[in-house]
Amino acid sequence: MKKSNIFMTGYWKDLIISTFEIEKEILEAYLPNNTEIDLYNGKALMSIVAFTFSNVKFFGVKIPFHQNFGQINFRFYVKSKINNVKGVVFIKEFAPKPLVASIANLFYNEPFFYKNIKLNKTIHEGKKNIKYSYKNMVIEANTNKSTQPLIKNSFEDFVVDRYTAFIKSNKQKTFQYKINHKPWRLYNSIYTHVDHNILSLLPKQFKTAKHIKTCVVDGSYVSVEKGILQKLQKLELI
Repeated sequence: MKKSNIFMTGYWKDLIISTFEIEKEILEAYLPNNTEIDLYNGKALMSIVAFTFSNVKFFGVKIPFHQNFGQINFRFYVKSKINNVKGVVFIKEFAPKPLVASIANLFYNEPFFYKNIKLNKTIHEGKKNIKYSYKNMVIEANTNKSTQPLIKNSFEDFVVDRYTAFIKSNKQKTFQYKINHKPWRLYNSIYTHVDHNILSLLPKQFKTAKHIKTCVVDGSYVSVEKGILQKLQKLELI
């Protein structure tokens, strides 16, 4: 029987994905080995992703008091030089749970940090309000409850439809995390707002990023498994 590499499961729901154009050179310093920036119409992109993380389990074990909270991460878009798999690289990730941040840093080399991210959701007359905040900085969306599928090769498809995360272990080794989930769908957004000051959570060179578009996604149950991006062979995770 094949040994499972799945180490984490849970639900990622109500994702607000706000995407910016940024100078390619700024992102290149964060590239793991054997990856390259995946450009969209010649542009290098990064996104702020705010979402709800719930029903968290590590290696099948439910973590008490870690069952429903907001999380914010900053990521950009890459592809493997070895097998051309498209994925993302995390610049920084923030959660209001110190244990999540500690596990991600110590065992998985992820750039995770503790921040007191606030989460608030309301549903009224068939419309949903989703709000994530840190201090006085707010990421918010009002949507209809209805959703629609991603359109192939659209901008939203480029930023949303990603099933791999590449993590730099050291100069030679790159971890490849396979994120298993059903295809996500877009909410019909009425209003979105992302406080530009949220970029202050990143190094100062990121302040030059120019906002392009924000979309809101329903999310789903996910499982995450880990492998190593090999130089001489393709890594296949099922």
